[in-house]
Amino acid sequence: MASIAYKNEIIKRKFFGYVRNSKGFSEKTIDCYDRAICLWEDFSYKADFIKFNKTAAERFKEWLKLKKKANCQQGISVSYRYDTLRHLRTFFNWVSKQKGYKRIDQIAIEYLNLPNDEVKIATQPRSVETPSLEEIKSVIENIKGSSEIDKRDKALLSLFSLTGARISAVRTLSMKCLNREKLILYQDPTLGVKTKHSKRIVSPLINHFYKESLTYFLEWFDYLERQRNFKADDPIFPASKIENGEENLSYYNTGQVEPKFWKNPSSLRNIIKKRFEQTGIRYYHPHTFRHWFIKKIMELPLTELQQKAISQSVGHEDIRTTFGSYGYGKIDENRQVEIIREIDFEGKNKEVKQFIDIETARQLLKEANNEKVDN
Repeated sequence: MASIAYKNEIIKRKFFGYVRNSKGFSEKTIDCYDRAICLWEDFSYKADFIKFNKTAAERFKEWLKLKKKANCQQGISVSYRYDTLRHLRTFFNWVSKQKGYKRIDQIAIEYLNLPNDEVKIATQPRSVETPSLEEIKSVIENIKGSSEIDKRDKALLSLFSLTGARISAVRTLSMKCLNREKLILYQDPTLGVKTKHSKRIVSPLINHFYKESLTYFLEWFDYLERQRNFKADDPIFPASKIENGEENLSYYNTGQVEPKFWKNPSSLRNIIKKRFEQTGIRYYHPHTFRHWFIKKIMELPLTELQQKAISQSVGHEDIRTTFGSYGYGKIDENRQVEIIREIDFEGKNKEVKQFIDIETARQLLKEANNEKVDN
């Protein structure tokens, strides 16, 4: 048993090395594959991967369907099962091409899939609840303190509403990422910014929806640069300064910041959660600001070229990702009903439209006649 466990561990490490170095997968993505493989090992009692076959694949799907979430009796979601099977297909496809594993049946790997109706459930866009503009304004305007932490938090929430940037990128922004004169934020991996798939994202600051947000953000940036002498490599949203209490028995927040980056995004999430709670508004996680930002953009009459520019500014290569996939392009259900209710099914406005068209035609004819007289 020990030798089989060791053998499995060796092939897993080779796989993780392959997807890390050849496919460029992030550690977060590799963790997803690791969890899927661990579930398979739990099901198979850590059997040798070479024993994978059609029967085992079918039984695993049934086992997975009956599996409960940790510490409760609720079953795991269809989307979780879908992702688990998807990751396992990739893993066993790779394993089946390795020396000593080539007798694994390729057809059996295809069995690691859900029925079509469950695939549709797992992959359909989810409606994402987002804060309203009024709620965003309330949370930001409620930060009335004058401490460095208050100013930072106000600027932090403002930047989310100006760019729709991801929290991982915001956490790693340095002073040199902002072109103060042109009001352009450079989410650039070469500058140390953690972007999805290490994309370079150029984001003009858009304050069309909430003009004060730009003021709050720039005031904070200028304060760091002029009053605190922050340098190009220092963070725009630095960590809170913590000092020891009496006899080093406790720690307290000084209300100041220090030129250090936060170690992980959870610290920023906690800041945002705290600010929502202080305002008495239900908490919306940072990524919902991104959904809100794109939904507001979608309300504008954009040309195709403008849509493409917006898509690039939020880090999407394909315009369909921004305005179609992942729920960004889905009309809010309440608004969907309103739009349908407003449709003139009986053609009551037809006469009005015809009247307007005739009047427009008369005006054009009059202008044409006047032009002939002038000439």
